[in-house]
Amino acid sequence: MATDDLNDSELWPIPPAWMMKCDTCAALYRRMIGVREAVTEASLTTSGAVDVDPFDSGLTTQLALGQHMALEHGPLLPDFDADCAVCAKREQDLQRATASEGFRTYTVSAAVEHRARHLIVPPVMTRRI
Repeated sequence: MATDDLNDSELWPIPPAWMMKCDTCAALYRRMIGVREAVTEASLTTSGAVDVDPFDSGLTTQLALGQHMALEHGPLLPDFDADCAVCAKREQDLQRATASEGFRTYTVSAAVEHRARHLIVPPVMTRRI
């Protein structure tokens, strides 16, 4: 597929400058991109005998970066996106998260990590998690 065949929702965003100034963000971002490139290369060059599912390592590296960004850079993350169904779900979860402290902690973490993903993965991917 040529780059011209991609729509805007499939394009990987350019990370913000503040993210590249953080050594941990930069290292996790490089790992995420490296895994993405390795999975793409493997899918093009291996036979069907090798599992090149990008949701194994690829998603793990995205979540690790998102978690770091949520914990260390929360105030720099974008607000919830009004056009993103997952953002709407995370906002609803935050409003309902009063049942237990553990559930509240998870809900807040998931919401902030999702907002971080808007900075590091294509929009089409943020609509899934």
